[in-house]
This record gives sequence, structure tokens and C-alpha cells, in this order.
Amino acid sequence: MPDTPADCAPEPFAARFSIARLLLWAIPSAGLAVVCAPLALGGLTSGKAAAFVIGLAGGAGLLFFGLIAVVQMLRLFDRRPQVIVDKRGVYVRSHGEKVIGLRSIKGLHRDAGRLGITLYKPSKYPIERRHRQFIWKINGSSARGFFGDVWIWTNMLDRTTPAIIEAILAHRPKTDFEREMDEIIAANR
Repeated sequence: MPDTPADCAPEPFAARFSIARLLLWAIPSAGLAVVCAPLALGGLTSGKAAAFVIGLAGGAGLLFFGLIAVVQMLRLFDRRPQVIVDKRGVYVRSHGEKVIGLRSIKGLHRDAGRLGITLYKPSKYPIERRHRQFIWKINGSSARGFFGDVWIWTNMLDRTTPAIIEAILAHRPKTDFEREMDEIIAANR
């Protein structure tokens, strides 16, 4: 029987899409798409070269911001866990179906709404989702340094980056050295 709550197995951790955060992405994106629509329609139908260029820019804005709004609105209905951390490892739905073993994690780094996970052997957990493969390819050789091997956009989830990091660290099994250090510390209290 465990002596302290720290000896107990931590509860499984799950993060889902946050409805409020998705709306904060979708509404302004839809608004910008609406603003770009008249530029696209007016410029492309005017017949003038300068207006046509403005129409192309408006069309690109309409497509870009409209796509963001549509993707975020669709995510509003996805209530499945996007990140799960438990004794088996870390599951990141947008990365693939494989659970990443906690001992496979080499490092964690965060940056502006994103948690990057660097792995010892990234080839063991390849990116399975096509949109993630595309993002990886367009970033080229700098992708690993920027994103890590696995990345989690926490600015769209109902849990924070520190909470995910804390869950990973809580579930990670201790090494023999760490257990010995805990015993020494406990004996000296």
C-alpha cells in the first residue's frame, strides 16, 4: 500500500478542443473572409489589370481565412480527446494512432500556444496524418528544430501547456537513480 499520495499512480489526463477557444479562432477568421469576398469579386470581375491583382489578393484572403473558419467550426463538434497522457504514454490524435512511450521522449519545449516533443527515435513514431506531413515537408530541414518530432497546438485545447507537461512528468516512470534519490531524501527528513 502506498505511503504517500506521491506514490499513487496519477489519474489519466485528457485534453479536448475548447469550444470558447475555437470560437475565438473561427469568428475573426470568418469576419476576415467576409471582408475579402467583395475585394475578390469586385477585382476579378472589373476587367482592369490593377483591380484584377487586388481581386487575386482578395481571393487568396477569402480562401485562407475561410478555410481556417471552416476547420475550426468543424472542430467544435469533435468532442474526442485530442491528447491523452496515461501510464502507456502520450497519445496525440493529430499526430497519429500510436501511443508515444514516455521513455521515448527526449525533451519538451513550448512556444506560443504549441508544445513540441522531441523523441530519441522519431522514426519509431512517424507522422501519420497527411496535413501534418505536409506542414513538415514545407518546413524542410528546420521542421524538427521548430516543431519538434510531435507538436500539440495547446491554444485550441481545454487544457494548458503547463498542465500537459505536468501530466507527462507525473506519468513518466522513474529511473533507478531517481528512485534512489527519493529514498535518500525521504530517509533524511
